Amino acid sequence: MYPAYRMGSRLRVTAGFFIHLLRDMCGTFRARLARWYARSVRGELGLTVGVDIFPFFERMTGVGWYEWNVLSNLPAADPQLELRLYAHSFAAPDEPSPPALPAGERTRFRYHHIPHGFLLPVRPTLAVLRTVVEPILLWLDGNDVFFAPNFFVPRRHQAAVRALVPTVHDLAFLRLPHTVQQETLDNLRRSLPQTLFAAAALIAVSAATADDLVVLLATSRRRIHVVHEGVDEAFTPDGPRPTGLPPRYLLFVSTLEPRKNVEGILAGFAGAVAAGYPGWLVLVGRWGWRTESIQRALADSPARDRILHLDYLDRPGLQAALRGAEALLFPSWLEGFGLPALEAMASGTPVILSRTSSLPEVGGEAAVYVEPGEQATITDAILRLAVDSSLRRSLAVAGRARAQLFRWSQAAEATARVLRRAADLPHAQPDEYRL
Repeated sequence: MYPAYRMGSRLRVTAGFFIHLLRDMCGTFRARLARWYARSVRGELGLTVGVDIFPFFERMTGVGWYEWNVLSNLPAADPQLELRLYAHSFAAPDEPSPPALPAGERTRFRYHHIPHGFLLPVRPTLAVLRTVVEPILLWLDGNDVFFAPNFFVPRRHQAAVRALVPTVHDLAFLRLPHTVQQETLDNLRRSLPQTLFAAAALIAVSAATADDLVVLLATSRRRIHVVHEGVDEAFTPDGPRPTGLPPRYLLFVSTLEPRKNVEGILAGFAGAVAAGYPGWLVLVGRWGWRTESIQRALADSPARDRILHLDYLDRPGLQAALRGAEALLFPSWLEGFGLPALEAMASGTPVILSRTSSLPEVGGEAAVYVEPGEQATITDAILRLAVDSSLRRSLAVAGRARAQLFRWSQAAEATARVLRRAADLPHAQPDEYRL
């Protein structure tokens, strides 16, 4: 009796999975017909947007937080907009559940977990579901437009694409190819030109990136919409201070990789210590790619005993670390936008930035600027802030005022208008948001 009971249980589990999948397909088809009726017969202006959310399935960095904040604000920016979030639609029994996602009444994420006790072989079944059934479901969704917040559309989402709107964050793969991970470099070289050609409209997160698209990839400026990023309201001067960090420190926040000029930061800090600077340097971020020379520079730094590396901080930890820092050191070779600089300014922390790419767009008159290739300018900026308390106070005030100009709500409104333009639906407001 026991084997028969087990077989019956597995049959019920398997049948239940496929019944649930069939309901999804039927419901998706009905929803598509309802949207067609609402638009064609009743004249409603609803917009269905497919969105790639793979950045949410790894430790969140700049692109992930950009996407999270835009999606969180889109429902309020355009209440007639429906979001369809896409990553993997099917998962094996031992795969983890999806992470927390931006939620809304008109936001849907399709996710079918093959249950434990499934009767059929899992791997072949999963392969069929992902290669055959998933494209059918994506096509049935009938999106008006597909939003690709991370440069291009993953191949598995092609069936969900009608009109395409990608966000281009930077063109480091062309400006500084030696600083880009080889896999990322290959993907961008292979996919981005095709994406730009196929796109109905493009979003650039800064005017610097928009200019690079025109100069380096011969993109028509009329197709590019500059939409500046915003700052999370949780980044303020008020709140918990860090525990376990030195009483006086400079802060760097980002992945440790060549584009961030970490070697320049280490050299500039060592020069400041040699000139009498009494504080520490705290590096917050995971190790990235091509870091051999950075790791050597860190190990060999004459100020190594005053450098602390923290692999990753959650959002409350990062907010506290920014509040306690004497300044943020961010003299990158190239930035698409520079969100850590904006978060530091919102936290009342002075920022030391490169005079390159997008960073002057973010910092305005509220930052100290350096030449990323000149160690002496980084050292001088550290020492200048260290001894001039009135300069630190004025930068803190100016930084907070400037950070308040960058709002995710306005970025989402501009993004919604770009999406409507791409779908040939009416919009009455400007489809750019830039300072």
